[in-house]
Amino acid sequence: MSTTPAEKMREAAVKARETAEALLRALCEDEASAEGFAVAALKRAKDVADEEDGSSSASGLSLKSRAVFFEAPATAVETLVKVMDVSKKAGAPVEKRVGAIAGRTRLVGVKEVEEAIGCGTPRADVEAYEKTCETSVDEKTYGIIVSVGLPCSTNVVRYGRVVNGKLEVLERVTDPAAPSVWAMKPKSTPEAPTKETQWLYCTDRGMGRAEKMPNFKWTGDLRPAKISHDERYFRGMLAVPENVVRTDYAETSYPRSEAESRLQREMYELNERETEQLRKCCVVSRGALDAVVRAIRPGVVPDELDRICHNYITQHGGYPSPLNYYGFPKSCCISVNEVICHGIPDARPLVKGDIVNIDVTAYIYGYHGDLNETVLVGKPEDVDDKSKHLLKVALECLWRGIDAVKPGTRYRDIGDVVTSHAVKNDCSVVKTYCGHGINTLFHCAPNVPHYANNKAVGLMKQGHSFTIEPMINLGDWRDATWPDGWTAVTKDGSRSAQYEHTMVCTADGVDVLTARLPTSPAVFPFTGESDTDAAVDHLTGRLAAASL
Repeated sequence: MSTTPAEKMREAAVKARETAEALLRALCEDEASAEGFAVAALKRAKDVADEEDGSSSASGLSLKSRAVFFEAPATAVETLVKVMDVSKKAGAPVEKRVGAIAGRTRLVGVKEVEEAIGCGTPRADVEAYEKTCETSVDEKTYGIIVSVGLPCSTNVVRYGRVVNGKLEVLERVTDPAAPSVWAMKPKSTPEAPTKETQWLYCTDRGMGRAEKMPNFKWTGDLRPAKISHDERYFRGMLAVPENVVRTDYAETSYPRSEAESRLQREMYELNERETEQLRKCCVVSRGALDAVVRAIRPGVVPDELDRICHNYITQHGGYPSPLNYYGFPKSCCISVNEVICHGIPDARPLVKGDIVNIDVTAYIYGYHGDLNETVLVGKPEDVDDKSKHLLKVALECLWRGIDAVKPGTRYRDIGDVVTSHAVKNDCSVVKTYCGHGINTLFHCAPNVPHYANNKAVGLMKQGHSFTIEPMINLGDWRDATWPDGWTAVTKDGSRSAQYEHTMVCTADGVDVLTARLPTSPAVFPFTGESDTDAAVDHLTGRLAAASL
Protein backbone atom coordinates (compact mmCIF):
# COMPACT_ATOMS: atom_id res chain seq x y z
CA MET A 1 0.00 0.00 0.00
CA SER A 2 1.44 3.38 -0.99
CA THR A 3 2.26 5.68 1.90
CA THR A 4 3.68 8.73 0.14
CA PRO A 5 2.82 10.68 -3.02
CA ALA A 6 6.26 9.82 -4.44
CA GLU A 7 5.56 6.10 -4.04
CA LYS A 8 2.18 6.57 -5.70
CA MET A 9 3.87 8.24 -8.68
CA ARG A 10 6.33 5.34 -8.98
CA GLU A 11 3.44 2.88 -8.90
CA ALA A 12 1.57 4.94 -11.49
CA ALA A 13 4.58 4.77 -13.82
CA VAL A 14 4.78 0.97 -13.47
CA LYS A 15 1.05 0.66 -14.11
CA ALA A 16 1.35 2.95 -17.16
CA ARG A 17 3.90 0.59 -18.69
CA GLU A 18 1.45 -2.28 -18.31
CA THR A 19 -1.52 -0.24 -19.56
CA ALA A 20 0.35 0.95 -22.66
CA GLU A 21 1.28 -2.63 -23.53
CA ALA A 22 -2.31 -3.75 -22.93
CA LEU A 23 -3.55 -1.09 -25.37
CA LEU A 24 -1.01 -2.17 -27.99
CA ARG A 25 -2.16 -5.78 -27.70
CA ALA A 26 -5.85 -4.83 -27.75
CA LEU A 27 -5.39 -2.79 -30.94
CA CYS A 28 -3.47 -5.56 -32.66
CA GLU A 29 -4.94 -8.71 -31.15
CA ASP A 30 -5.37 -10.27 -34.58
CA GLU A 31 -4.46 -9.50 -38.19
CA ALA A 32 -7.81 -7.89 -38.97
CA SER A 33 -7.63 -5.55 -35.97
CA ALA A 34 -4.04 -4.55 -36.71
CA GLU A 35 -4.79 -3.77 -40.34
CA GLY A 36 -8.05 -2.02 -39.49
CA PHE A 37 -6.28 0.25 -37.02
CA ALA A 38 -3.60 1.17 -39.57
CA VAL A 39 -6.19 1.93 -42.26
CA ALA A 40 -8.16 4.14 -39.87
CA ALA A 41 -5.03 5.95 -38.63
CA LEU A 42 -3.88 6.63 -42.19
CA LYS A 43 -7.32 7.96 -43.11
CA ARG A 44 -7.19 10.23 -40.06
CA ALA A 45 -3.76 11.57 -41.12
CA LYS A 46 -5.00 12.29 -44.65
CA ASP A 47 -8.11 14.07 -43.36
CA VAL A 48 -5.99 16.27 -41.10
CA ALA A 49 -3.57 17.06 -43.93
CA ASP A 50 -6.48 18.03 -46.19
CA GLU A 51 -7.86 20.38 -43.51
CA GLU A 52 -4.49 22.00 -42.85
CA ASP A 53 -3.31 22.74 -46.38
CA GLY A 54 -6.58 22.52 -48.29
CA SER A 55 -4.97 20.71 -51.22
CA SER A 56 -4.84 17.22 -52.61
CA SER A 57 -1.27 16.59 -51.40
CA ALA A 58 -2.59 14.30 -48.68
CA SER A 59 -3.54 11.71 -51.29
CA GLY A 60 0.11 10.66 -51.49
CA LEU A 61 0.48 10.24 -47.73
CA SER A 62 1.48 6.74 -46.65
CA LEU A 63 2.71 4.80 -43.63
CA LYS A 64 6.18 4.28 -45.12
CA SER A 65 8.77 5.15 -42.43
CA ARG A 66 6.06 6.65 -40.24
CA ALA A 67 4.74 5.18 -37.01
CA VAL A 68 1.22 5.61 -35.67
CA PHE A 69 1.51 7.76 -32.53
CA PHE A 70 -1.17 7.79 -29.83
CA GLU A 71 -1.04 9.82 -26.61
CA ALA A 72 -3.52 10.11 -23.75
CA PRO A 73 -3.61 10.44 -19.94
CA ALA A 74 -3.19 7.21 -17.98
CA THR A 75 -6.79 7.14 -16.80
CA ALA A 76 -8.06 7.53 -20.37
CA VAL A 77 -5.84 4.71 -21.64
CA GLU A 78 -7.04 2.41 -18.87
CA THR A 79 -10.64 3.19 -19.82
CA LEU A 80 -9.96 2.57 -23.51
CA VAL A 81 -8.51 -0.86 -22.78
CA LYS A 82 -11.65 -1.80 -20.83
CA VAL A 83 -13.97 -0.40 -23.51
CA MET A 84 -12.19 -2.35 -26.23
CA ASP A 85 -12.54 -5.55 -24.22
CA VAL A 86 -16.27 -4.94 -23.73
CA SER A 87 -16.71 -4.10 -27.43
CA LYS A 88 -14.93 -7.28 -28.46
CA LYS A 89 -17.14 -9.41 -26.22
CA ALA A 90 -20.21 -7.65 -27.64
CA GLY A 91 -19.11 -8.58 -31.16
CA ALA A 92 -18.51 -5.00 -32.34
CA PRO A 93 -16.84 -4.74 -35.76
CA VAL A 94 -13.14 -3.85 -35.98
CA GLU A 95 -13.84 -0.35 -37.31
CA LYS A 96 -15.87 0.54 -34.22
CA ARG A 97 -13.41 -1.02 -31.78
CA VAL A 98 -10.37 0.85 -33.09
CA GLY A 99 -11.98 3.85 -34.77
CA ALA A 100 -12.19 6.14 -31.75
CA ILE A 101 -8.53 5.58 -30.92
CA ALA A 102 -7.37 5.94 -34.52
CA GLY A 103 -9.22 9.24 -34.63
CA ARG A 104 -6.80 10.65 -32.06
CA THR A 105 -3.58 9.44 -33.66
CA ARG A 106 -1.01 11.10 -35.88
CA LEU A 107 1.80 9.77 -38.07
CA VAL A 108 5.34 10.51 -36.89
CA GLY A 109 8.71 10.04 -38.55
CA VAL A 110 12.29 9.67 -37.37
CA LYS A 111 12.94 13.41 -37.43
CA GLU A 112 10.08 14.05 -34.97
CA VAL A 113 11.60 12.10 -32.10
CA GLU A 114 12.05 15.16 -29.86
CA GLU A 115 8.59 16.50 -30.66
CA ALA A 116 7.10 13.12 -29.73
CA ILE A 117 9.01 11.96 -26.63
CA GLY A 118 11.18 14.91 -25.53
CA CYS A 119 14.77 16.10 -25.82
CA GLY A 120 17.86 14.70 -24.16
CA THR A 121 16.46 11.16 -23.99
CA PRO A 122 18.95 8.25 -23.82
CA ARG A 123 20.29 6.95 -27.11
CA ALA A 124 18.57 3.60 -26.51
CA ASP A 125 15.18 5.39 -26.40
CA VAL A 126 15.93 7.27 -29.61
CA GLU A 127 16.91 3.98 -31.27
CA ALA A 128 13.67 2.31 -30.13
CA TYR A 129 11.69 5.23 -31.56
CA GLU A 130 13.62 5.15 -34.86
CA LYS A 131 13.32 1.38 -35.14
CA THR A 132 9.56 1.65 -34.67
CA CYS A 133 9.24 4.30 -37.39
CA GLU A 134 11.50 2.49 -39.84
CA THR A 135 9.42 -0.69 -39.48
CA SER A 136 6.51 0.96 -41.25
CA VAL A 137 5.91 -0.02 -44.85
CA ASP A 138 2.13 -0.29 -45.27
CA GLU A 139 -1.08 -1.20 -43.41
CA LYS A 140 0.17 -4.74 -42.71
CA THR A 141 3.67 -3.86 -41.51
CA TYR A 142 4.04 -0.73 -39.40
CA GLY A 143 5.06 0.70 -36.03
CA ILE A 144 2.88 1.93 -33.15
CA ILE A 145 3.95 4.24 -30.35
CA VAL A 146 1.77 4.71 -27.26
CA SER A 147 2.59 7.58 -24.90
CA VAL A 148 0.80 7.56 -21.54
CA GLY A 149 0.62 10.79 -19.55
CA LEU A 150 1.00 10.65 -15.77
CA PRO A 151 -0.52 13.15 -13.30
CA CYS A 152 2.99 14.50 -12.61
CA SER A 153 3.28 15.63 -16.27
CA THR A 154 5.84 13.04 -17.33
CA ASN A 155 4.98 10.30 -19.83
CA VAL A 156 5.68 6.60 -20.24
CA VAL A 157 6.21 5.45 -23.85
CA ARG A 158 5.90 1.92 -25.27
CA TYR A 159 6.81 0.79 -28.77
CA GLY A 160 5.22 -1.91 -30.92
CA ARG A 161 5.93 -3.32 -34.38
CA VAL A 162 3.31 -5.03 -36.50
CA VAL A 163 4.85 -7.36 -39.10
CA ASN A 164 2.41 -9.05 -41.45
CA GLY A 165 -0.39 -8.55 -38.96
CA LYS A 166 1.50 -9.86 -35.90
CA LEU A 167 2.47 -7.56 -33.03
CA GLU A 168 5.86 -7.46 -31.34
CA VAL A 169 6.13 -5.20 -28.27
CA LEU A 170 9.63 -3.84 -27.82
CA GLU A 171 11.25 -4.36 -24.43
CA ARG A 172 12.59 -0.80 -24.36
CA VAL A 173 10.39 1.61 -22.40
CA THR A 174 10.96 5.37 -22.37
CA ASP A 175 10.32 6.37 -18.76
CA PRO A 176 10.35 9.21 -18.04
CA ALA A 177 9.49 10.93 -21.32
CA ALA A 178 8.04 14.37 -21.99
CA PRO A 179 4.51 15.11 -23.18
CA SER A 180 4.58 15.63 -26.93
CA VAL A 181 4.54 19.14 -28.36
CA TRP A 182 1.05 18.39 -29.67
CA ALA A 183 -0.23 17.54 -26.20
CA MET A 184 1.35 20.75 -24.85
CA LYS A 185 -0.64 23.07 -27.10
CA PRO A 186 -2.48 25.39 -24.67
CA LYS A 187 -6.26 25.15 -24.60
CA SER A 188 -6.40 28.85 -23.79
CA THR A 189 -4.23 31.46 -25.53
CA PRO A 190 -4.03 35.27 -25.46
CA GLU A 191 -5.64 35.26 -28.91
CA ALA A 192 -8.38 32.83 -27.90
CA PRO A 193 -8.84 32.87 -24.11
CA THR A 194 -11.28 30.55 -22.42
CA LYS A 195 -13.84 31.66 -19.86
CA GLU A 196 -11.74 30.26 -17.00
CA THR A 197 -8.25 31.28 -18.13
CA GLN A 198 -7.57 34.88 -19.10
CA TRP A 199 -4.24 36.36 -20.25
CA LEU A 200 -2.85 39.59 -18.80
CA TYR A 201 0.47 41.37 -18.34
CA CYS A 202 2.07 41.00 -14.93
CA THR A 203 2.72 44.15 -12.86
CA ASP A 204 3.51 45.28 -9.31
CA ARG A 205 5.92 42.43 -8.43
CA GLY A 206 3.35 39.83 -9.43
CA MET A 207 0.49 41.32 -7.45
CA GLY A 208 -1.13 43.24 -10.34
CA ARG A 209 -2.38 42.54 -13.87
CA ALA A 210 -2.84 44.80 -16.91
CA GLU A 211 -4.38 44.52 -20.37
CA LYS A 212 -1.65 46.58 -22.05
CA MET A 213 2.12 46.12 -22.07
CA PRO A 214 3.76 48.70 -19.77
CA ASN A 215 6.07 51.32 -21.23
CA PHE A 216 9.75 50.62 -20.64
CA LYS A 217 13.13 51.23 -22.23
CA TRP A 218 13.72 47.60 -23.21
CA THR A 219 17.38 46.61 -23.23
CA GLY A 220 17.22 43.81 -25.81
CA ASP A 221 14.94 42.14 -28.36
CA LEU A 222 12.79 40.29 -25.83
CA ARG A 223 9.45 41.69 -24.67
CA PRO A 224 7.10 40.47 -21.95
CA ALA A 225 4.11 38.43 -23.07
CA LYS A 226 0.87 37.91 -21.20
CA ILE A 227 0.65 35.31 -18.45
CA SER A 228 -2.26 32.97 -17.73
CA HIS A 229 -4.64 33.95 -14.96
CA ASP A 230 -7.11 31.25 -13.93
CA GLU A 231 -10.23 32.86 -12.45
CA ARG A 232 -11.18 29.64 -10.62
CA TYR A 233 -8.21 29.70 -8.26
CA PHE A 234 -6.66 31.92 -5.61
CA ARG A 235 -5.18 35.05 -7.21
CA GLY A 236 -5.35 33.33 -10.60
CA MET A 237 -2.50 30.96 -9.75
CA LEU A 238 -2.37 27.22 -10.39
CA ALA A 239 -4.17 25.21 -7.73
CA VAL A 240 -2.26 23.26 -5.08
CA PRO A 241 -3.83 19.96 -3.88
CA GLU A 242 -5.26 20.03 -0.37
CA ASN A 243 -2.93 17.29 0.89
CA VAL A 244 0.20 19.36 0.16
CA VAL A 245 1.91 21.06 3.11
CA ARG A 246 2.12 24.74 2.21
CA THR A 247 4.68 27.39 3.02
CA ASP A 248 3.71 30.20 5.38
CA TYR A 249 3.56 32.60 2.40
CA ALA A 250 1.32 30.44 0.21
CA GLU A 251 -1.66 32.73 0.85
CA THR A 252 -0.14 35.87 2.35
CA SER A 253 2.80 36.20 -0.09
CA TYR A 254 4.96 37.26 2.89
CA PRO A 255 7.47 34.65 4.18
CA ARG A 256 7.30 35.74 7.80
CA SER A 257 9.23 32.78 9.19
CA GLU A 258 12.08 33.55 6.78
CA ALA A 259 12.09 37.33 7.10
CA GLU A 260 12.08 37.29 10.90
CA SER A 261 14.40 34.30 11.42
CA ARG A 262 17.71 34.55 13.23
CA LEU A 263 19.07 32.44 10.34
CA GLN A 264 19.23 35.64 8.30
CA ARG A 265 22.23 36.46 10.52
CA GLU A 266 23.45 33.08 11.73
CA MET A 267 24.52 30.08 9.64
CA TYR A 268 22.83 26.85 10.61
CA GLU A 269 24.75 23.56 10.64
CA LEU A 270 22.64 20.61 9.51
CA ASN A 271 23.11 17.30 11.27
CA GLU A 272 23.11 13.98 9.40
CA ARG A 273 19.35 13.43 9.70
CA GLU A 274 18.57 16.97 8.52
CA THR A 275 20.96 16.61 5.59
CA GLU A 276 19.14 13.46 4.47
CA GLN A 277 15.78 15.26 4.64
CA LEU A 278 17.18 18.08 2.51
CA ARG A 279 18.59 15.49 0.09
CA LYS A 280 15.15 13.87 -0.31
CA CYS A 281 13.70 17.30 -1.04
CA CYS A 282 16.42 18.00 -3.62
CA VAL A 283 15.64 14.75 -5.47
CA VAL A 284 12.09 16.04 -6.05
CA SER A 285 13.44 19.40 -7.22
CA ARG A 286 15.81 17.65 -9.61
CA GLY A 287 13.01 15.50 -10.99
CA ALA A 288 10.89 18.59 -11.63
CA LEU A 289 13.72 20.40 -13.42
CA ASP A 290 14.43 17.34 -15.56
CA ALA A 291 10.74 17.03 -16.47
CA VAL A 292 10.68 20.64 -17.66
CA VAL A 293 13.99 20.43 -19.55
CA ARG A 294 12.85 17.33 -21.48
CA ALA A 295 9.84 19.30 -22.68
CA ILE A 296 11.79 22.31 -24.03
CA ARG A 297 11.34 22.39 -27.80
CA PRO A 298 10.70 25.10 -30.40
CA GLY A 299 7.09 26.28 -30.26
CA VAL A 300 6.54 25.28 -26.64
CA VAL A 301 5.06 28.01 -24.43
CA PRO A 302 6.84 28.73 -21.09
CA ASP A 303 3.45 28.92 -19.36
CA GLU A 304 2.97 25.24 -20.19
CA LEU A 305 6.48 24.40 -18.96
CA ASP A 306 5.52 26.04 -15.67
CA ARG A 307 2.47 23.76 -15.51
CA ILE A 308 4.76 20.71 -15.86
CA CYS A 309 6.92 21.93 -12.98
CA HIS A 310 3.86 22.65 -10.85
CA ASN A 311 2.28 19.25 -11.50
CA TYR A 312 5.50 17.34 -10.91
CA ILE A 313 6.17 18.95 -7.53
CA THR A 314 2.60 18.89 -6.22
CA GLN A 315 1.93 15.30 -7.36
CA HIS A 316 5.05 14.24 -5.45
CA GLY A 317 3.62 15.94 -2.37
CA GLY A 318 5.57 19.20 -2.49
CA TYR A 319 4.85 22.91 -2.81
CA PRO A 320 6.56 24.94 -5.59
CA SER A 321 8.61 27.38 -3.48
CA PRO A 322 8.42 30.37 -5.90
CA LEU A 323 4.60 30.29 -5.99
CA ASN A 324 3.35 33.47 -4.27
CA TYR A 325 6.78 34.11 -2.71
CA TYR A 326 6.55 37.89 -2.29
CA GLY A 327 3.79 37.68 -4.90
CA PHE A 328 5.64 35.73 -7.63
CA PRO A 329 2.75 34.36 -9.74
CA LYS A 330 4.21 31.11 -11.09
CA SER A 331 5.76 27.86 -9.88
CA CYS A 332 9.20 28.26 -11.44
CA CYS A 333 11.34 30.94 -13.09
CA ILE A 334 11.92 30.71 -16.85
CA SER A 335 14.50 33.18 -18.17
CA VAL A 336 15.06 33.51 -21.92
CA ASN A 337 18.06 35.05 -23.74
CA GLU A 338 18.91 38.40 -22.08
CA VAL A 339 16.88 37.61 -18.95
CA ILE A 340 19.34 37.00 -16.11
CA CYS A 341 16.91 35.51 -13.59
CA HIS A 342 13.35 35.58 -12.20
CA GLY A 343 11.70 35.41 -15.62
CA ILE A 344 7.94 34.90 -15.32
CA PRO A 345 6.63 32.03 -17.51
CA ASP A 346 4.43 33.61 -20.18
CA ALA A 347 2.82 33.07 -23.57
CA ARG A 348 5.81 33.75 -25.85
CA PRO A 349 6.61 30.49 -27.69
CA LEU A 350 10.24 29.40 -27.55
CA VAL A 351 12.02 29.61 -30.92
CA LYS A 352 15.06 27.92 -32.41
CA GLY A 353 18.21 29.70 -31.33
CA ASP A 354 16.90 30.79 -27.92
CA ILE A 355 18.69 29.90 -24.71
CA VAL A 356 16.45 29.34 -21.71
CA ASN A 357 17.14 28.94 -18.00
CA ILE A 358 14.80 26.90 -15.81
CA ASP A 359 15.03 27.64 -12.08
CA VAL A 360 13.13 25.19 -9.85
CA THR A 361 12.68 25.01 -6.07
CA ALA A 362 10.48 22.49 -4.25
CA TYR A 363 9.35 22.66 -0.63
CA ILE A 364 8.80 19.17 0.76
CA TYR A 365 9.76 17.19 3.88
CA GLY A 366 10.10 20.59 5.60
CA TYR A 367 12.96 21.78 3.35
CA HIS A 368 13.55 23.77 0.16
CA GLY A 369 15.77 22.42 -2.65
CA ASP A 370 16.92 24.87 -5.35
CA LEU A 371 18.65 24.32 -8.71
CA ASN A 372 18.68 25.58 -12.28
CA GLU A 373 20.10 24.85 -15.72
CA THR A 374 20.35 26.74 -19.00
CA VAL A 375 19.65 24.83 -22.22
CA LEU A 376 19.47 25.47 -25.95
CA VAL A 377 16.20 25.59 -27.86
CA GLY A 378 16.50 23.44 -30.96
CA LYS A 379 19.62 21.65 -32.17
CA PRO A 380 23.11 22.90 -31.24
CA GLU A 381 23.55 24.10 -34.82
CA ASP A 382 20.47 26.32 -34.43
CA VAL A 383 22.20 28.39 -31.72
CA ASP A 384 25.03 30.85 -32.34
CA ASP A 385 28.55 29.98 -31.18
CA LYS A 386 28.75 32.87 -28.68
CA SER A 387 25.70 31.56 -26.83
CA LYS A 388 27.11 28.04 -26.68
CA HIS A 389 30.39 29.47 -25.39
CA LEU A 390 28.42 31.39 -22.75
CA LEU A 391 26.68 28.24 -21.51
CA LYS A 392 29.98 26.39 -21.31
CA VAL A 393 31.66 29.16 -19.33
CA ALA A 394 28.67 29.46 -16.96
CA LEU A 395 28.74 25.72 -16.23
CA GLU A 396 32.49 25.79 -15.69
CA CYS A 397 32.09 28.74 -13.32
CA LEU A 398 29.59 26.77 -11.25
CA TRP A 399 31.90 23.78 -10.91
CA ARG A 400 34.93 25.90 -10.14
CA GLY A 401 32.93 27.41 -7.31
CA ILE A 402 31.80 23.98 -6.09
CA ASP A 403 35.37 22.67 -6.19
CA ALA A 404 36.37 25.38 -3.71
CA VAL A 405 33.85 24.26 -1.07
CA LYS A 406 35.33 22.72 2.08
CA PRO A 407 35.50 23.62 5.78
CA GLY A 408 37.50 26.79 6.32
CA THR A 409 36.94 28.33 2.88
CA ARG A 410 35.74 31.93 3.06
CA TYR A 411 32.39 32.50 1.33
CA ARG A 412 33.84 35.59 -0.33
CA ASP A 413 36.45 33.42 -2.07
CA ILE A 414 33.82 31.84 -4.35
CA GLY A 415 33.48 35.17 -6.14
CA ASP A 416 37.21 35.38 -6.85
CA VAL A 417 37.27 31.88 -8.36
CA VAL A 418 34.17 32.45 -10.49
CA THR A 419 35.16 35.91 -11.74
CA SER A 420 38.68 34.82 -12.66
CA HIS A 421 37.34 32.12 -14.98
CA ALA A 422 34.54 34.27 -16.45
CA VAL A 423 36.79 37.24 -17.27
CA LYS A 424 39.44 34.97 -18.76
CA ASN A 425 36.75 33.74 -21.16
CA ASP A 426 35.46 37.22 -22.13
CA CYS A 427 32.35 37.08 -19.96
CA SER A 428 31.16 39.08 -16.95
CA VAL A 429 29.60 38.18 -13.60
CA VAL A 430 26.30 39.67 -12.35
CA LYS A 431 26.73 41.41 -8.99
CA THR A 432 23.12 42.11 -7.98
CA TYR A 433 22.10 38.49 -7.28
CA CYS A 434 23.97 35.83 -5.32
CA GLY A 435 23.85 32.32 -3.91
CA HIS A 436 22.24 31.85 -0.51
CA GLY A 437 21.76 29.63 2.46
CA ILE A 438 18.88 27.19 2.11
CA ASN A 439 17.29 24.67 4.47
CA THR A 440 13.87 24.96 6.11
CA LEU A 441 13.96 28.52 4.75
CA PHE A 442 14.02 29.39 1.05
CA HIS A 443 16.67 32.11 1.52
CA CYS A 444 18.88 32.70 4.56
CA ALA A 445 22.51 33.17 5.60
CA PRO A 446 25.08 32.88 4.18
CA ASN A 447 25.16 35.20 1.17
CA VAL A 448 27.36 33.73 -1.57
CA PRO A 449 28.32 36.48 -4.07
CA HIS A 450 29.90 35.35 -7.33
CA TYR A 451 31.88 38.51 -8.11
CA ALA A 452 35.47 39.23 -7.03
CA ASN A 453 36.46 41.36 -4.06
CA ASN A 454 33.07 41.04 -2.35
CA LYS A 455 32.61 41.52 1.37
CA ALA A 456 30.67 38.34 2.22
CA VAL A 457 31.20 37.22 5.81
CA GLY A 458 31.84 33.80 7.24
CA LEU A 459 33.78 30.60 6.82
CA MET A 460 32.31 27.35 5.53
CA LYS A 461 31.66 24.70 8.17
CA GLN A 462 30.48 21.11 8.02
CA GLY A 463 26.68 21.11 7.78
CA HIS A 464 26.31 24.49 6.09
CA SER A 465 23.78 24.18 3.24
CA PHE A 466 23.70 26.77 0.49
CA THR A 467 23.53 27.37 -3.26
CA ILE A 468 26.14 28.45 -5.77
CA GLU A 469 24.52 29.93 -8.87
CA PRO A 470 26.75 32.30 -10.88
CA MET A 471 24.94 34.41 -13.47
CA ILE A 472 27.29 34.96 -16.40
CA ASN A 473 26.78 37.56 -19.17
CA LEU A 474 28.26 37.84 -22.65
CA GLY A 475 28.40 41.61 -22.27
CA ASP A 476 28.22 44.03 -19.35
CA TRP A 477 27.54 42.74 -15.81
CA ARG A 478 24.94 45.39 -15.00
CA ASP A 479 21.22 44.59 -14.89
CA ALA A 480 17.83 46.27 -15.13
CA THR A 481 14.39 45.14 -13.91
CA TRP A 482 11.26 45.01 -16.05
CA PRO A 483 8.03 46.73 -14.94
CA ASP A 484 6.69 43.43 -13.58
CA GLY A 485 9.12 43.93 -10.69
CA TRP A 486 10.74 40.50 -11.08
CA THR A 487 12.34 39.98 -14.48
CA ALA A 488 16.04 40.93 -14.32
CA VAL A 489 17.68 41.57 -17.71
CA THR A 490 21.15 42.56 -18.87
CA LYS A 491 21.61 46.31 -19.14
CA ASP A 492 23.07 46.04 -22.66
CA GLY A 493 20.72 43.34 -23.96
CA SER A 494 23.45 40.68 -24.14
CA ARG A 495 22.61 37.08 -23.34
CA SER A 496 22.97 35.60 -19.87
CA ALA A 497 23.32 32.01 -18.62
CA GLN A 498 23.28 30.35 -15.21
CA TYR A 499 23.60 26.97 -13.51
CA GLU A 500 22.84 26.26 -9.86
CA HIS A 501 23.11 23.49 -7.28
CA THR A 502 22.11 23.13 -3.65
CA MET A 503 24.93 21.60 -1.62
CA VAL A 504 26.10 20.90 1.91
CA CYS A 505 29.64 21.34 3.16
CA THR A 506 31.07 18.05 4.45
CA ALA A 507 34.05 17.18 6.66
CA ASP A 508 36.35 16.95 3.64
CA GLY A 509 34.59 18.82 0.85
CA VAL A 510 31.09 19.08 -0.57
CA ASP A 511 27.99 16.97 -1.22
CA VAL A 512 25.94 18.24 -4.18
CA LEU A 513 22.36 17.40 -3.20
CA THR A 514 20.71 18.43 -6.48
CA ALA A 515 23.11 16.32 -8.55
CA ARG A 516 21.95 15.02 -11.90
CA LEU A 517 20.33 11.56 -11.99
CA PRO A 518 20.93 8.71 -14.45
CA THR A 519 17.54 9.67 -15.96
CA SER A 520 18.42 13.38 -16.33
CA PRO A 521 18.21 14.58 -19.96
CA ALA A 522 21.52 14.87 -21.80
CA VAL A 523 21.25 18.42 -23.10
CA PHE A 524 24.80 19.81 -22.82
CA PRO A 525 26.09 20.88 -26.25
CA PHE A 526 29.77 21.24 -25.40
CA THR A 527 31.37 18.06 -26.77
CA GLY A 528 33.96 18.92 -29.38
CA GLU A 529 33.82 22.69 -28.92
CA SER A 530 37.61 22.70 -29.29
CA ASP A 531 40.36 20.13 -29.69
CA THR A 532 41.51 20.57 -26.10
CA ASP A 533 38.11 20.29 -24.36
CA ALA A 534 36.94 16.94 -23.04
CA ALA A 535 33.32 15.88 -23.27
CA VAL A 536 30.91 16.90 -20.54
CA ASP A 537 30.02 14.28 -17.95
CA HIS A 538 26.30 14.01 -18.60
CA LEU A 539 25.65 12.49 -15.18
CA THR A 540 27.27 15.21 -13.05
CA GLY A 541 27.19 18.09 -15.54
CA ARG A 542 30.90 18.58 -14.86
CA LEU A 543 33.25 19.53 -17.68
CA ALA A 544 36.75 18.14 -17.47
CA ALA A 545 38.07 21.65 -18.08
CA ALA A 546 36.29 22.87 -14.97
CA SER A 547 38.45 20.96 -12.50
CA LEU A 548 40.96 23.06 -10.60
